[in-house]
Amino acid sequence: MTETRHHADACTDPAAAELGLREQKKRRTRLDMHKAAIELVAEHGLSAVTAQMIAQRAGVSTRTFFNHWSTKESAILGVIGDEGSRAVASLREKLEVMTVRQALHAVMRDGIANVPVDPELRDLKKRVMAKEPSLQSMSTGNLQAMQAELVDVLAESLDGEHARDHAEIMVQVGFALTRSAFSIAMRRGIDPVRAFDQVVAVYLRDDIDL
Repeated sequence: MTETRHHADACTDPAAAELGLREQKKRRTRLDMHKAAIELVAEHGLSAVTAQMIAQRAGVSTRTFFNHWSTKESAILGVIGDEGSRAVASLREKLEVMTVRQALHAVMRDGIANVPVDPELRDLKKRVMAKEPSLQSMSTGNLQAMQAELVDVLAESLDGEHARDHAEIMVQVGFALTRSAFSIAMRRGIDPVRAFDQVVAVYLRDDIDL
């Protein structure tokens, strides 16, 4: 009853509705620039593409581009400049009100909600990454840095001699669940967040042997 009332209040609150619309617009703008960046690299190669070209293709100003992305590479990868630090900050906040596992899963869920699901764009990005090894290295480095930071935060919240080992295992499992959810979402044609919830539900069941 309480959850239903809160949901109704959110739907009728003009400020909340406006915030939701602004966030949707920001996501669409980021996706347009991300798509433009990938298309341009596929057409011209990484070294020939500039932030100005990406902005023009996406129909935005260069200033708008740099409001969303720190570099052209970040736009190509679809990685917001402070993504790692925001994930860490979000994890710290969630640990105040959730268990360690719940908090980590919530952060993973938030992250997958921002992943583009267009299959054509995904395939084009794969081809671009294969042709531009520097992008692959950068993507791997960003992911490793984020994982290390998340492990640090979780280790602080766990007890015992092997707290850091346990934190590392939990983070690795969390990212594995995210990859599985995205794969299932693409195969079934469903929303990635819904797929993530399903994957976590299966993972947490105690009547199956994974």
